[in-house]
Amino acid sequence: MIVLGLSCACLAVALAAWISQKLFYEAAQRYQSSFTEQARTELSDLFVFVDLTHLWPALVCGAIGVTLFCWLLTQSVVFALSLGALSVFLPRVALTSALRRRQKRFDLQLPELLLALSGSLRAGASLAVSLKSIVQDATTPLSQEFGLVLREQRMGLSFAQTLENLYVRMPSESVELVTTMLIVGTHSGGSLAECLERLCSNLLARQHLEGKIEVMTAQGKMQAWIMGALPLVLLLVLSQIDPVSIHLLFTTTQGQGVLLTVCVLETLGVLCLRRILAIHV
Repeated sequence: MIVLGLSCACLAVALAAWISQKLFYEAAQRYQSSFTEQARTELSDLFVFVDLTHLWPALVCGAIGVTLFCWLLTQSVVFALSLGALSVFLPRVALTSALRRRQKRFDLQLPELLLALSGSLRAGASLAVSLKSIVQDATTPLSQEFGLVLREQRMGLSFAQTLENLYVRMPSESVELVTTMLIVGTHSGGSLAECLERLCSNLLARQHLEGKIEVMTAQGKMQAWIMGALPLVLLLVLSQIDPVSIHLLFTTTQGQGVLLTVCVLETLGVLCLRRILAIHV
């Protein structure tokens, strides 16, 4: 009976290990596919064209390196595995953050574009010639996006379609207003220069208001980071005051569980505070 029980236990453990390995492999395959597709799309939106064949192997090697480094530094398996898993998701967050910063820079450049475009139209130039001359002297990302608009137009697409493609690449309310104004202005035959000047004034006023809101909420955002970093600073201070007790956090199962719980709660707290501030903005 003992041999039979041990055999069943070994078989159950082996089956559980096989199922876990299969589920982990499938989840890794799905994440690899989604991450590679997202990286390809977002890098192309950033006008960065690179070969992504070795992206996933490099990411896996980097995660393994981070895990080994943290394990050698802290001797904590749970902490090292947690940071290694986190390093797999950080590139995805970095790409999304880079796209948001690029979108913000593009929105900030739109009033200057509208003002220059209005002046060029008043001087008697056509819309296409005005856009071409402005794009040549503009900085990124505005020069890249409107340069692509002009290239698509030369390829045979209509001006309205190229502007709709621009809005798909840069989905913001400011871009929607500008593209709608240009499409309506080119078809209505009215004074497009005056409309562009009024829209430029509205966008500048809106950006000024958004800047004031960001300044007013900067204290709350900084408070979120300070409150999130306070336990880490306290851990460093206590490690100097009582290194023996702090060492137990990294070497015992209970201590590692406490560290993992603190990291999860800290991350959730910072994300919740930032989400609240984002909602109020």
